Amino acid sequence: MNMSRLRTIGLRALVATLLASQGLTSAARQGSAVYLRDNSDWWSFIGRSDTDEIIASQEREPSSSNFRILGIDLNSHSLFTKVAAKLGKAVVISRGDGSTGRSQICYQSAQSSGNIHLIFERGEVTDSFYLFIDGPDWKGSNACAKSNLVTKSLSVASGIQLGQRPSQLRAILGKPIIVVKNTYTWSFGAEVKNSTKVLEKARKQHPELSEEDFHRHYDYFYLNANIETNFLNSKPIFLAVSKSETY
Repeated sequence: MNMSRLRTIGLRALVATLLASQGLTSAARQGSAVYLRDNSDWWSFIGRSDTDEIIASQEREPSSSNFRILGIDLNSHSLFTKVAAKLGKAVVISRGDGSTGRSQICYQSAQSSGNIHLIFERGEVTDSFYLFIDGPDWKGSNACAKSNLVTKSLSVASGIQLGQRPSQLRAILGKPIIVVKNTYTWSFGAEVKNSTKVLEKARKQHPELSEEDFHRHYDYFYLNANIETNFLNSKPIFLAVSKSETY
């Protein structure tokens, strides 16, 4: 292949990249949605190749405050609507399909460096949020909306935040289930009784069920939750929190 042909291909690739970047930026301004055939989202629990790996879990229900940030609860109805109401409109990026399908909405610190990110993610049955400083770039990062609420001092409702020492995290979460080098993982599993409010809503949605069938299916749900931190110089620079509720 001659050099002229190579330059033409290279130019087309550059133009395509610029157009994709401009498309994401435009979508971010409009708060619309984009699908990417891409797995560069290294921070995603759902997108990892080891998602199906079985991890032992502590059989207990952690405090619900571990799954709330900026007043937003994971597994809440209309999660992204609540996120946008709190942090502003941003593009929703979707990747994968089936069990690895995931939708994400990203925000970054409004300061000039913008190196702190808060990302919310919805999967087939799992909701997650990620809070981290720096880290590798990924496709779609240019669509992250800036927010004054995303700061280094941003804290999960339970008190977890970046910059804490392992002893501080253990005081909140207990002993981690896995410690590998600089990565600490907490995993929880428990059968949880639904609240009266949730049962009343479910009852209205399923009038076709007999009382016996309804209570058998909806009185309890199984909670699975994971919290992971990565440390640098004994302080976490990455926090991932995920939660799923299945019947």
